[in-house]
Amino acid sequence: MVSNASNSNSGGRKQASRDQGIHAVIDRIEDNGMAVVLLGEDEKQQIDLPVAFLPDGASDGDHLRITFTLDKQARAATEDRVKKLQDELTKRSGTQDQKDFKL
Repeated sequence: MVSNASNSNSGGRKQASRDQGIHAVIDRIEDNGMAVVLLGEDEKQQIDLPVAFLPDGASDGDHLRITFTLDKQARAATEDRVKKLQDELTKRSGTQDQKDFKL
């Protein structure tokens, strides 16, 4: 259960900031086709990304905004695929009518 205390003003600012994206700067592009990207307003976190993930024309020193969105359809499709595989394995094992057991 989430308390109302977690919805304080500072939490609201963080959410608003997240909605606008994460500040990032392309520090450098390396010869192996990877870009070193510094994240956050303080630029202290570093990630390496394939250059193909960057916007067209992006280069060293460019500032970016990175956003993430949940892909609920992809998750549901994956869960469905896994369930079908589990059902198929259960049928093949001959244990479909047996109850779960505990070790």
